[in-house]
Amino acid sequence: MADHPGIRIGEEYPVLEILATGDQCRLRLPEHGYNGEDRDSPGLSGALGRRYVHGCGGANAGLLGADLTDGQLTLAPPEWQRPRFWEEYFDAVPQAVAEYDRVKAEILAEA
Repeated sequence: MADHPGIRIGEEYPVLEILATGDQCRLRLPEHGYNGEDRDSPGLSGALGRRYVHGCGGANAGLLGADLTDGQLTLAPPEWQRPRFWEEYFDAVPQAVAEYDRVKAEILAEA
């Protein structure tokens, strides 16, 4: 069972990023308003069994880049894989917030 209160098995959700190791898969989903602000708080879900992640890609596959570091596979837009991107986003650095908004809009438009 998913440990994220907003995830229900059998439903479809836009996935912004996938982080996978040998025994778990974590998804980054848009979560608007979760942080009490006007911008998204795209948190990572906890460990999900592999059976909950299927059919990823499709039209979005062209927007994703893959990185394998220290046994973790990350599937995410290349713009978000640069060092410190997520720290800058959550610190509200304007360039990172604008980059997130732009790329997320592309992902959702392709979904």
